[in-house]
Amino acid sequence: MATAQTGAGDPKRSLELLWRDFETQPSKPGPKPRLTVERIVEAAIRVADRDGSCFGMREVAAELRVGTMTIYRYVPGKRELIDLMIDHLNGSPEDYPDPTGMGWRSLLEELAESTWKVYEEHPWVLEINQKRPVLGPRSLTGYDFILAAFEDHDMPDLEANLVITAVMSLVTGVAMSYMLRDSDDQGPVTTEQEWWEAQEPYLLKAVESGRYPRLEQTDEDAWNIKGYDVMRKGLESMLDGLAPRMEATRRTGRGTGSGP
Repeated sequence: MATAQTGAGDPKRSLELLWRDFETQPSKPGPKPRLTVERIVEAAIRVADRDGSCFGMREVAAELRVGTMTIYRYVPGKRELIDLMIDHLNGSPEDYPDPTGMGWRSLLEELAESTWKVYEEHPWVLEINQKRPVLGPRSLTGYDFILAAFEDHDMPDLEANLVITAVMSLVTGVAMSYMLRDSDDQGPVTTEQEWWEAQEPYLLKAVESGRYPRLEQTDEDAWNIKGYDVMRKGLESMLDGLAPRMEATRRTGRGTGSGP
């Protein structure tokens, strides 16, 4: 299965569509069009939620109950549509809390939690290669929001970006380990429970052999691990390690509501 990615289509067309509300739209006489770009994006997200990132434009058209060629009057193709979908999931300005007084740690936690929620609700996003992002208004809204974490700190912009990227990478990495869906064409032939049941007798023999003494002493509860707990543990450890640097760069006389 080919991997979909952002920035794979015509960047000019993607950007024109992403920033369409910033351009003056000429009024046209006659009835309003049946479809809008917004409706197409929302329909495509619903289809991807069901079918994953391998959806086609035909499925999007069926979701909207229109002919496939009708979609192409609004969006050039799936590659550009992917750019619009990813930007849409960043949320509108009213979806973000007021950062005033939240403090750097609370803001970075908000970034992690909101990103995790997107992956939970739309796991197909993990199937999208985003190494070449196409930045639209919603993406920049999210970025502008998280920059508030560094407003009261004399930290170089590059370092702040490294922190943001590190948090995002941690959340994405854990989400891929726990949420990434099996592919339709190369997926496993057994359920996850069947897979672990098949391994169990071998693992028991291995432990009883005495060759793995530390493993033998490990509590069974130690394996009761959930993805969210892994993400939170990694995040807390990362932020604990970041705290001395944030305190060292705090501007004196500023940030009365910007504690950790």
